[in-house]
Amino acid sequence: MKRGVKKPRWILVSLIVLLGALAAFVWPKSTGTSVSIPFAWADFPGHVSYTLIAVSYWLTDIYWLRVTAVIGLFFEIIYFRFSGGNMHAGIGWDVIFILINLYQIYRLVAERRMLAKVHDLHLLKQGVFSGLEDGQLARLIPSGRWKDFEPGSVLVREGEKVGQLVLVCAGEADVAVRGESVARIAGGSFVGEMAFATGHPASATVTAERPLRAFVFEMEGLRHLVREDESVASALHTVIVRDLAAKLRNRNLPEAD
Repeated sequence: MKRGVKKPRWILVSLIVLLGALAAFVWPKSTGTSVSIPFAWADFPGHVSYTLIAVSYWLTDIYWLRVTAVIGLFFEIIYFRFSGGNMHAGIGWDVIFILINLYQIYRLVAERRMLAKVHDLHLLKQGVFSGLEDGQLARLIPSGRWKDFEPGSVLVREGEKVGQLVLVCAGEADVAVRGESVARIAGGSFVGEMAFATGHPASATVTAERPLRAFVFEMEGLRHLVREDESVASALHTVIVRDLAAKLRNRNLPEAD
């Protein structure tokens, strides 16, 4: 997950902005003579609201952005009620915005709870998946399952159709082309990524060299998810490119699938 502004930091910023807004109303102003502008307590919820909404624009963690926005909108409703006049339209739209954000917060919480139940989640968050947000990872996981391979097990065979995209999480595998070992794959790398991207048969045979733990995605289910979810599609394509680049950098074959 991408980290946003740490809570203590944005709370401090909120207080500073709020105090600045209050000072603007109570600080004596000079126009030839010193005049003190009285502070209207009815405006206080408005200052709180707009301070929190402003802070929410600054946050990068989507969860805390939405939580802050909901609190800010709630104070705005209070402000509209205290300010008098016909503010029903503003209150109505605030209620709609609050409901939208609450639904999105519910989705984020549900995704995080689902991730908390996943065994060996730390293994999934390494290597190519290390940059994925919790939401993207939560939508990917139902398309796959954990699988253990004994030494000598063949993950994919050269020239054959590849039915699974395999994320090696622990252990090592040998990559062979026409019977000759050309590379090794360790934790955090894909097996089958080129077949997933192109639909072509495997161009190498990948064999577990030692006990290997992997997260296995069924190709058809994963392709369906990619067609339905643009966010996951973008993230998956990014991690595949990153994996291929790492293999090239290490002088391995990008077709190790």
